Amino acid sequence: MAFRVAAVVSVLLVRMLYLPDTAAARTVDCFADEVVRFHAAFAPPESGQRVPELPGIVTGPPGDSLPVSGSTSTVSLGHAGWILLEFTDNTIHDGPGPDFIVFENVFFRTSVPADPNQPFTVFAEPATVAVSDDGVLFFTFPHDPDALVHVGQNGTPSSALPLLRGLAGITPTFTGNWTVPDDPDVWDPSGSGGVSGAGGDAFDLADVGLAQARYVLITDLDLGTGFAGPAEGFDLDSIVALHSMPVAPGEPDADGDGLSDQDESLRYASNPFDRDTDGDGEDDGAEAARCRSPRSASMAPFFVPEPELRMAQGTGGGAGTWATWSFISSSSTYDVVRGEIAAPGSALPAGVTCVEDNSFNLSSPADAQGPAPGRLFFYLVRVTGQADYGFGSAGAPRSFTSGDCP
Repeated sequence: MAFRVAAVVSVLLVRMLYLPDTAAARTVDCFADEVVRFHAAFAPPESGQRVPELPGIVTGPPGDSLPVSGSTSTVSLGHAGWILLEFTDNTIHDGPGPDFIVFENVFFRTSVPADPNQPFTVFAEPATVAVSDDGVLFFTFPHDPDALVHVGQNGTPSSALPLLRGLAGITPTFTGNWTVPDDPDVWDPSGSGGVSGAGGDAFDLADVGLAQARYVLITDLDLGTGFAGPAEGFDLDSIVALHSMPVAPGEPDADGDGLSDQDESLRYASNPFDRDTDGDGEDDGAEAARCRSPRSASMAPFFVPEPELRMAQGTGGGAGTWATWSFISSSSTYDVVRGEIAAPGSALPAGVTCVEDNSFNLSSPADAQGPAPGRLFFYLVRVTGQADYGFGSAGAPRSFTSGDCP
C-alpha cells in the first residue's frame, strides 16, 4: 500500500523546534537521526511519556529492559498518534532478510515461556510501519486488519502473534544484541522466551518493493490496550538499521569508505587511508552504518557514544528554550555545561558553568539568567566519565579547566 503524506498538515513540526549543533560532526551509526514530524494524542502534546525529550529519546539504541518489564527509554504516541523519523547519515538498504528493527517496550504479561508449545500472553501496542525514500510517497508493510480483534486490553495471547505480523509493537523486547533480528518462526532456546537478539519487530524492504529507504513512519492503531495515562499507545524505543550504507560525508574521505578522515582518526580509531581497516571484506563506513566496529570482525553492537546536543524552543504554547540531547544507554548519565562568548566566531573560554551533573535526564530547562547584551551562551554535553565534550571543528578536544562538572 502506497500513500502520500504531503496533505497531512495537523502536526507538531519537531524539525522546526529542535536545532542541531551544526558545528559538531555527525558520526555514522545505525539509528534514525531526525524526528521530522510528530503527532502525539495528548493535550498538550508534551504531557505524553518523555515527549519533551524528543528527538534524542528515539535517536539512540534501545534501552535496557527485562522480558517481563519494558524499557522506559521510550516516547509514547498516544492512541492514533504517529511519528515520522529520518535517517540522514545513512540509508537503509534492501539486503538478505530483514533490513531494520522497530523496538517497542513489549513485555510478557504471564511467565516467560520455557518451550515453544507453552502458551503465553504479551502486552502489545500494535502500530503500522511505512517507509519512504523521498519523504513523500510512503509504502505500508502489509498486515491483516482482521487480526486486530485479538489484541487484548491488558494482554494479547501468543496464538494471535503470527496473525499480527507486519506490525510493530508485538514482539517482547529485552536487553541483548539489538543488531540481531528475531525470527518469529524459529524458537531460540538460549533467548528469553524464544526471542533472539533483543526482540523487536523486523521488517524487510523487499516486502514493499523498495531498494532503499530514508524515512520511517509509525502510526498507533488506536486500540484499547489499557494502561491509560502519559504512556498510552505505541511506545517507540528505537529503530535500528540492519542493512545500511553511509551517506557521503561532505568532508575529506581519502579512502572513500563513507567516513570522513577526521571521524576515522578521532572517533572510530580506524585507518582513514584503508577503506577496510579490519580486513573483513566490508568497508568501514558500511560497518559503522549497521553498528559494527570498523576495527573488528566482531558481531557485537558498536557505535560512537557521543550525544548530539540541540537547543529546543518552547512547544504547545510554551516559551523559552532548553537543551536536549540523544540517548546513549540506560546506564549512561550526562554532564552539560554552559559558557559565554562575546560574539559568533569567538574562541570558547576556559570558564564554564555546570548545568547538569551526572544526570539521567535527556533535557535541561533554560537558565533563568540570560546572556548579557551583545553576548551569547553556548552549551556542550558529554557522557559522564568522558574527559572531553567532543571535538571542535578543527579536531581539537573540547575541554575546560574551571567551572566544569566534577
